[in-house]
Amino acid sequence: MRPAGITISGYSDSTPDFTVLSLNRRVSEFLTAAFPGPVWVQGELTRTPKINQRGHTYFQLVDPSPDGMSQPVAVIDCVLFASNRAGVVREFAREGSVFELREGMNLRVHGKVSLWEAGGKYSFIIESIDPSWTMGTQAKLLRKLVDKLTPEGVLAANGELTMPKVPLRVGLITAKESAASHDFLHGLSTSSFPFKVYAAWAVMQGMDTANSVIRAFNALLSISDIDVVVLTRGGGSATDLAWFNDEHIARMISQVPWPVISGIGHETDTTLPDFAAFARAKTPTHAADILVNRVADFLRDIESLAVVLHRSAFRGVASARVRLAGSAGILARGAGMILRTQLHELQTLENWLAKHIQNNLSSASGWLNRSGLSLEKAIIAGLSDRRERELHFLSERLISSFSGKLNTCSMQLDNLDAVITGNNPERLYRRGWTTVRDKNGTLIRTVKNVKIHDEIEISFRDGSISAEAKRITPERTQND
Repeated sequence: MRPAGITISGYSDSTPDFTVLSLNRRVSEFLTAAFPGPVWVQGELTRTPKINQRGHTYFQLVDPSPDGMSQPVAVIDCVLFASNRAGVVREFAREGSVFELREGMNLRVHGKVSLWEAGGKYSFIIESIDPSWTMGTQAKLLRKLVDKLTPEGVLAANGELTMPKVPLRVGLITAKESAASHDFLHGLSTSSFPFKVYAAWAVMQGMDTANSVIRAFNALLSISDIDVVVLTRGGGSATDLAWFNDEHIARMISQVPWPVISGIGHETDTTLPDFAAFARAKTPTHAADILVNRVADFLRDIESLAVVLHRSAFRGVASARVRLAGSAGILARGAGMILRTQLHELQTLENWLAKHIQNNLSSASGWLNRSGLSLEKAIIAGLSDRRERELHFLSERLISSFSGKLNTCSMQLDNLDAVITGNNPERLYRRGWTTVRDKNGTLIRTVKNVKIHDEIEISFRDGSISAEAKRITPERTQND
């Protein structure tokens, strides 16, 4: 039964019903009608592409947000089938580069809009990729990496290290038997400087570039005596060199303990290691020139110092010669004073001797005269015999006394002569005596006038020696 007051009427709609599959087919038809032929699409590759077992490559292109930080403005799924991939590889090869999709690349792709009817998924089927456009975007990718790593300090860390003044022990990272290796080693060998090179070979192009370079850096870290490391390779296309625009390489350079010289490509090429390294070289040969010039500059500095040292030593010798001449003059004046003093004493003694001898002779003469008178009187008095004996006795006594006086004076003269001869400085020097003076030229007569580290001048017969007092040993007395 129906409740009272309620009317039920049937509902009819002319809109057809779709199954899921039929709806997807209708949308696919609309897409085909809207995009009847291939179109070009530009976008940035996000995330790492995936390749399935059949060789099909799946990835996404996005329109990034204006600030580069927020979610992308738009996203589209893309697929590059294996059948179309071979043609893309050939197009890149004609441009002189290797095709490899990497996260962050800016692509211009040509293909069709498609809807997978079974899955209801909208995607873009890529038929070709513009290689010239892709290679032109490497500069943009490099700028993004620089802007990302600069605030972190990654690009400045290696530049804050100190380059050794003589970087003779060199680590080398490059491809084995490459032209870059030959050019760099040739540049070092022609310098004639004794460089020692530790080579760590690495792949310098392709997908394994970053990992291989990092392994080479780790290998060099096990060597303890490296001064500087050179990362180098020869020229190539922008895509070839773009393999070095990897932030893992830059971060590795920021962590190593020695300065790194980046010499990748030619003068006009720029890669991320150029920003992260201590110095950038235009070519592998230029990298060698940087090290050779560093050693040559050090040698020039050493030669300049040698000239300065020679001039300083010459001035020191001239100053010492003046001081020696002054000391010789002082010594000569001192010796002259000693000789004059001894001569004066000798003359005084000579005068004293002459005076006393004269006095004694006068006394003896007077006594003799008196005795003669007495003898004469005695003879006259008849005492000639006894007086004769007395006269003989007195004569002998006078002669003995006079002879003793003369011997005494002679001995005193000999002693004075010995003193004068013994005190002659030239004789003392020949016997091994020396004189010691302080830095002011004052004669040092006792160890009490010398302190530890005092500068002293020791004079010999044939020269002098400047010395420094290292140890002082006073003479012990009997009370010690």
